[in-house]
Amino acid sequence: MPAATVLNGTDLFEIEQSGVSKKLTKTQLAALLLPAPALFSGLPAVTVLNDADLFVIEQGGVVSKLTRLQFVALVGTSGITPDQTILKQNGDVVYYDGTNFVTGLTPRWRVIHQDAYTESAVASSSTITFAGGGPTGGIYLKGGQYFSVGSPVRTVIAGTTYYGVCTAVTDTLLTISGAILPTATAITSLSVGTPDMVRRVSMAFATTAYNGSTTLVLTKGCQHRWHGATGYLCSYEVAHMNTSAVIQVTLQMNGGSDVVATGVIPAAAASSTVYGNFTASAAGVLIAANLAIAHNQTITAKTPVITGLADYLVINMTFVVP
Repeated sequence: MPAATVLNGTDLFEIEQSGVSKKLTKTQLAALLLPAPALFSGLPAVTVLNDADLFVIEQGGVVSKLTRLQFVALVGTSGITPDQTILKQNGDVVYYDGTNFVTGLTPRWRVIHQDAYTESAVASSSTITFAGGGPTGGIYLKGGQYFSVGSPVRTVIAGTTYYGVCTAVTDTLLTISGAILPTATAITSLSVGTPDMVRRVSMAFATTAYNGSTTLVLTKGCQHRWHGATGYLCSYEVAHMNTSAVIQVTLQMNGGSDVVATGVIPAAAASSTVYGNFTASAAGVLIAANLAIAHNQTITAKTPVITGLADYLVINMTFVVP
């Protein structure tokens, strides 16, 4: 009897079952033998997987094969190979970057799935609409399931990145203080950051009668030198002890253009010894191109018009350091 060189699923083996000679196909024999762990314990370990490498699976009671490419299609990524699953540094994680699973430090920004919000355009220069309702396909749809007041926000539109801070959020609407968002272009991506990205800086001027001109700072000492990674102004608020509400206060990053078209006017104080209420820049009014401040650069406070006075002026600024 010649030796078989290739076995097909329908090839037959002869077996004895309870004293009776019977037939057994190659497929039936494989179903009996392949799941047994003892058959695999002595095999060499795989170091590199190739696209054509095969896995053995059971499908509907039949033993079948599965290629690496088919397996990748099932788990959703080709980004992990066996050696990459070994975390390289203490604290590294495996995370999904929106396309693949990758290893490394925990990402600072969490990208929001585009099914959760209205991708076609922002609702206004400072708001983004969320779908709301219960999860669909495992995706949360409510704004509050991603953001809370104070959360850093990163919005990418037409290749430009806009940074802001969440000032209000409901199931269906996210409100952001920060750069003016363009209203007629689709959102490329929307992300939420971590609390440590938010940095607050204050300037206080212990004197009276601050004023200036369109070309000069309010007076001497109205500057702050920034240290550390680049930040992006998201809002600022001003208060003073003057009983008038006339002077406008704006900011310049590193001697650039004003961060807002019209300066913020501090509320009038009840008397010259009591601070008035803080007045904040409105949401969606800051000019994106004028908001960045880098290491050792200077933030300058100034007035854009020659009118009004500010006594013991205080300016609080909020930045996102991405």
